[in-house]
Amino acid sequence: MDDHFWPSLYPGIIVGALLGLSRGGLLSTLAGAAGGLVGSAAAYFVVDWLGVQNDILSLAALIAAAMVTAYLCERAVARLALPSQ
Repeated sequence: MDDHFWPSLYPGIIVGALLGLSRGGLLSTLAGAAGGLVGSAAAYFVVDWLGVQNDILSLAALIAAAMVTAYLCERAVARLALPSQ
C-alpha cells in the first residue's frame, strides 16, 4: 500500500459491491460499495498508524473492514427503504 491511498480503496469498493449485489438489487449494491469504501478508508488509516502497510495483514484488514461496514451499511439502507409494517 505504501502511500497510495486510492489504489488501496479499490478492494473495499469491489468487496462491498459484491456483498451488496449478493444481498439484493441496485440499492443494496450501491450501499454495499459505499460501506466498503468507508471501511477500507478507515482500515487504511489504522494500518498506516500501526505501520504494517506492506504486509498481507494490511490487505486482510482492508477486506475485513470493508465487509463489515458494507454489511452494516446495506442493512441500514434496507431498513430505511422497507420500514416494518
